[in-house]
Amino acid sequence: MSKPVIAIIGAGVSGLACARMLARAGLPFRIYEASDGVGGRIRSDRVDGFTLDRGFQVLLPSYPEARRVLDYEGLRLRPLYRGADVFFKNRFHRLADPFNHPLDAFLNLADDFIPWKDKWQTLVLWRESVDTLDIERRLPEMETEDYLRDFGFSEAMIERFFRPFFGGVFLEKDLRTSARMFLFLYSMFRRGGVAIPAAGMQSIPEQLAVALPPGSLLLNTPVSAVRRGEFILATGEVVHADHIILAVSEDAAHRLLPEGCQEKPRPGRGTTCLYFTTNQPLPKEPVLCLDGENRGPVNNACILSNAAPELAPPGWHLISTSIVGTPSSAELHDVVRDQMTRWFGEGALEWQHLRTYQVRNAQPEGRQLKLGDEALATVLEPGLYRCGDYVEDVSINGALVSGRKAAEAVMAALK
Repeated sequence: MSKPVIAIIGAGVSGLACARMLARAGLPFRIYEASDGVGGRIRSDRVDGFTLDRGFQVLLPSYPEARRVLDYEGLRLRPLYRGADVFFKNRFHRLADPFNHPLDAFLNLADDFIPWKDKWQTLVLWRESVDTLDIERRLPEMETEDYLRDFGFSEAMIERFFRPFFGGVFLEKDLRTSARMFLFLYSMFRRGGVAIPAAGMQSIPEQLAVALPPGSLLLNTPVSAVRRGEFILATGEVVHADHIILAVSEDAAHRLLPEGCQEKPRPGRGTTCLYFTTNQPLPKEPVLCLDGENRGPVNNACILSNAAPELAPPGWHLISTSIVGTPSSAELHDVVRDQMTRWFGEGALEWQHLRTYQVRNAQPEGRQLKLGDEALATVLEPGLYRCGDYVEDVSINGALVSGRKAAEAVMAALK
């Protein structure tokens, strides 16, 4: 194998964003990916004619870096409803974005499920966050739950909406994630809502990979160790490179690097997603359903085929049910079905189970707790770099930004 000038280890979103920028600059590189496809944590599978993402995932179209890098028309983005249906006391309560669904918001004004004061505070929070386009590190550091209380939201609003909604976003329901991250994401939700690609979330990394030079992407090529100026493949082959970019997860980077080169990572945040299907009638709106009672185990559910019919065969629905964490139970399917009968009726007992995904490291833990610091250094030492959402912030936007910064660092070193 010839010596590459630049080697990228990992073909997740950050590694592909880095490669895309290097390719546009005309620099030679090679990507070494351990798995059989691109995307890292953003992967999709075809199961019996359905497209299943490996865990419930969405794209926030207002992400600044995603808008700059991705071709949204090519992704055929399908929007979800701007709001949520919150299950509380045996029925759903609609929370609608009044700027995008003014009639729904008006029709639900009389529902005292959320106190009037909180409805007003929501408008104030929208005004406060409207200009937020990045992680605002100058803000005082505090946890999201404390921020919401200090802002004036009631316990009812926090428990019935913020905890299930942002608990599903952060993959932790204590809302201990930095309020700086919360405000950035809140602004992104407010500005552009949520969407999913018509062909599944893996369309995002595939779009980044499609323009790479022929032969630059090596799949099924795991790396076992990294040292300055060289790395070792699982086959034992030593590959020398002038510049090596670690575009893998934080825990994988820790395993690959020599001892003492990087701090030991925190355990990642996990999620469990069960997919079901039925050809029986279901609600027709592409709206996120939340557990406002916080009884679980399902935190949120969505009839994905209402947003993107392409994800399911004609005449069939695709339903995702998501749990925060990775509970181990042989009876999990039955418990989830029981909860879904309360939400959608006895017909849920007849739903066909397609697949369960348990993702133990769906999000890194550390960066969301250390937003008071600057982003982690991209350059570990001369000729050795890292990128990934744990380096910037835990989001697709953070992964794209990190990949760009790694490419910029390499290009600066090459003058």
